Amino acid sequence: MNTLVLGGTQFIGLALVKELLAKGHHVTILNRGQSQADLPAEVQRLRADRNDSDSMRSALQGLSYDAVFDVSGYTEAHIQGVLDALEGQMGHFLFTSSTAIYFGSLIYPIREEDTLMPDDRGGSYAWNKILGERLLARWSDSSGIPYSVIRPAYVYGGGTNTPGREPAYFYRLENNLPLLLPTRGIPLAHLVHVEDIAQLFIQCLGNPRAYGQAYNGAGPDFTSLRGWFMAMAQAVGVEPKIISVPDDLTPEMRTFPFQTRRCVIYSLDKCIRDLDYKPKYDTSTGLTESYQRYKQELSGSFTCDLSEDDALIAEIQKRA
Repeated sequence: MNTLVLGGTQFIGLALVKELLAKGHHVTILNRGQSQADLPAEVQRLRADRNDSDSMRSALQGLSYDAVFDVSGYTEAHIQGVLDALEGQMGHFLFTSSTAIYFGSLIYPIREEDTLMPDDRGGSYAWNKILGERLLARWSDSSGIPYSVIRPAYVYGGGTNTPGREPAYFYRLENNLPLLLPTRGIPLAHLVHVEDIAQLFIQCLGNPRAYGQAYNGAGPDFTSLRGWFMAMAQAVGVEPKIISVPDDLTPEMRTFPFQTRRCVIYSLDKCIRDLDYKPKYDTSTGLTESYQRYKQELSGSFTCDLSEDDALIAEIQKRA
């Protein structure tokens, strides 16, 4: 198929491009040209700014695609700009949403039909993703062109563009620095490897069962926060130094990358049923892959600001 990836040079977009090429599809990417990526010569590159509708129309004028994968759309305007520029010239629109859009539940796992955030109380990111999904539903109804939505959970893996997740913890572990653990490490987090998210998109491509549907994108298992620390330490091959953070200090952990007060576990029943989803990576094997990439690409050069850790450790020691 002739495919367009909006983004395509970082993390999810890059993994998707590689998977599409491996499956024999023709791939074009569109972005601002500000992020470099080592892509095969057969990948066609277009340059446009999604905040500038004129540049989008200019870049896409006269082009058509069997499928458009949107991994860089964050607002209704971003999405509308693509729909306008490719009006009637695409066969399937696949949108990257987020599990952040769910209102939350005390009964798990969270399913695709569960309640979404009613407004922006969950933050502008989640609300804009909801508005984007609604826009696509209306557009599909009026145009007759199918759309599909993937809602990734916490995405990790080699090449992550969220350095505060595993790269920051690999750095601490390699340098024998403590890991600050909130809420006794009890809450459960549902992660997903970036290559498994790419697989989900591919499974939706041209699949009538996926038309008009949204799917949770998560891994085959979930982990407690303590389990996440231990799996990363195992990947690095060290014994972690873990410091429990008192509950009243947990709000000071502003850079901690996961939920600290509630569990986030998502159902995979729908994507297994409709997409024959078979995730490749569980938490242990996925973090091992991520650390191998970290060693190859970042170890020795990566650094991060640990002033928040230092302040919390000082307060914990003062109390002791």
